[in-house]
Amino acid sequence: MKLFLASEAKYPESMQKLEKFVGGLKDKSIAYIPTAANGEDPYDDWRTNSSTWNLVNTLRVNVTPVVLEEYKNSSVLEIFKGKDIIWVAGGMCGYLMYWMRRCEIDKHIREILVDTVYVGSSAGSMIAGSSFYIGKPYEEIGADVIPGLGLVDFEIFPHYEDEMYELVKKNYKGSKIYLLKNGEAITVVEGRVKVLGEERIIIGQ
Repeated sequence: MKLFLASEAKYPESMQKLEKFVGGLKDKSIAYIPTAANGEDPYDDWRTNSSTWNLVNTLRVNVTPVVLEEYKNSSVLEIFKGKDIIWVAGGMCGYLMYWMRRCEIDKHIREILVDTVYVGSSAGSMIAGSSFYIGKPYEEIGADVIPGLGLVDFEIFPHYEDEMYELVKKNYKGSKIYLLKNGEAITVVEGRVKVLGEERIIIGQ
């Protein structure tokens, strides 16, 4: 299983790291899940106003948008067959996980990732853990009661800035969380974790 968990995948530094990680993006087939953005912005706004979606469409790749709300059930699983990458974009974590669970992706994600790379950006990275930290500036009521995908045994705090440290440390109740600035990412290959950037970790109390 190969994971690329970015603070924000569209950043130039992150894109360079991603391209190296997957052995080049040219001609790759990508299933792009924008659902988290639908929980944060007007529905379907990502099609015209998402800089990430616009970026993906400038790459020489075969990209298929997979809007989970349009499937509502496990029929979406067929779309992932034969894809090189599943790219899970940012937005609202709890909203995203609701649809991941409703479409039964959470039940089958490990089977999907046998031959497919998981690329997470922001919320897409946060849901890779069994739980995900929700706090300032990521307040999403009720999201903290929904379990994540359980692909890793840690959490990710994206868009981190140094002045946030004390606030996160004070409020964090989980076991282990990585603080990632934009441009940084974590890779996981068969359980081996590597931080592409500065390693910052808070261990929960």
